[in-house]
Amino acid sequence: MPTAKLRTYHTIRKAILSGMFPPGSHLREEELSELCNTSRTPVRQAIRRLADEGLVTIAANKRSYVADVDETHAEEIFDLLAFLESYLAGLAATRITPEKLTELQSILDLQKHLIATHPEDDQRFLELNIQFHRLIHQAGGSPILLEIASRVENFTQSLYLKHGRATENAGSVDQHEQLFNALASGDRTRSELLMRLHVESVRKECREIWLDLNGGRD
Repeated sequence: MPTAKLRTYHTIRKAILSGMFPPGSHLREEELSELCNTSRTPVRQAIRRLADEGLVTIAANKRSYVADVDETHAEEIFDLLAFLESYLAGLAATRITPEKLTELQSILDLQKHLIATHPEDDQRFLELNIQFHRLIHQAGGSPILLEIASRVENFTQSLYLKHGRATENAGSVDQHEQLFNALASGDRTRSELLMRLHVESVRKECREIWLDLNGGRD
């Protein structure tokens, strides 16, 4: 991707993840062009890429909005993740290379260090979390499933933007470490099980956050 396009993409993505444009916000091309100091063409290309990644929604009238998440949508995505990610983890256990394991260990180490030094930095943790899961998706070795996974891999960040609160990071790292060990040992069944338990653990925490934000309603 040429430099101008890449810069525009990163600028808009950072603005969304920083909360400059909250969930549901209309992304106006002229405003984004001024923000990025560029023409509308790179802006349109960046919006299409962000839509592919699930951070932006393009409506039927071609207007673009920061992706919003309601409870029904969240449950549907978690259903998809529970199946898709556990299946990819199983594939990864049989296909992961030593190089990918090394990359995975590096990200896990960064997560541990972040928890120890800056436990409040939820945004950075979410970025590392996406990298960790993406590497497992890649290690699964299925281009079709990888493309599907890429459309929902930013889901946790969308939830964070919606809630203003993250799930429990330290517990997530513990689960990542167990999953890493299963992958390193080539245990397909255990890798699938641990990934499914991980997804369901995050789902449970998100339900609790949603319930709390809605005043503990039934």
